[in-house]
Formats: sequence, C-alpha cells, structure tokens
Amino acid sequence: MLRRVAVCIALLVIATLPTIAEEYGAETRLLGSVEAWKRDVSVRLTQARRYPAALTPGQEGTAKVAFRIDRAGHLMASWLIEASGIPAIDAEALAIVERAQPYAALPAEVPDDSAVLTVPFHFSAAPPWDDPGLKAKLNSVCRGC
Repeated sequence: MLRRVAVCIALLVIATLPTIAEEYGAETRLLGSVEAWKRDVSVRLTQARRYPAALTPGQEGTAKVAFRIDRAGHLMASWLIEASGIPAIDAEALAIVERAQPYAALPAEVPDDSAVLTVPFHFSAAPPWDDPGLKAKLNSVCRGC
C-alpha cells in the first residue's frame, strides 16, 4: 500500500514538472530580455562616453542623469537629477545620453509606452587612452590595426 502511494505521488510530481518548468522558463525569459535590454543600453552609453576636454587636471565629479526612452527606442527627454557642480561634467553627462541613441526598442514584456532610466556618470582624471601624445604614438606604431 505504501509503495502505491509513493508511486502515485511520484507520478503526480512528474506530471506537474513540465508546468513548473514552463512557468519558471517564462519568468527567466522575461527577466532575460529586460536584463539584455538594460545591458545593451549600458553598452551604448559606455561607447558614447567622452572625457570632457574643458576639465582641468584634478577636477572630478559625478552627474546623475535621468532620461526617457519611448517604445521604439527613441530618446524623448533627458535631464540632470544631481548636478556635479562642474558645468563641463554636467554637459558631458547629458551629451552621452544624446550620442548613445538610437537605443534598442523596449522589450515586449515592458507594459509601459516608455521607460525612464537614471544613470550616474563619474569623471575623474583623464583616462590614459585620451592622452593626445599616447594616441599619436599608438597611431604611428599600429597603422591599420
């Protein structure tokens, strides 16, 4: 008798596994597509980033920018949430958001017609690859690569 009960429970568990797996898979796909979209936006922002030429050595700061993207991925608006106190940094943070467009379309799982993202941009000492002397040296050594 105990064996029959164990078999019945095992069959019941096996019968419900596909449903559980499908529900888990749907949640994972939803999370996966939204997370992939966020990663794509992050990559575009990183590629559009420039070091503000107007900064003097030693100046650094963080500007927090919010921006709205419509369902098709078009930038609708951008604004400063927190200014850095250095106009060149604030202007560059807003310019990054402008240069990074067009963004990928919102995933179908996002119910709204637009999305608002908030991103902090921190600028400190100029990265070494922005040094004009280093760029000239690399260009002379690495032609065509």
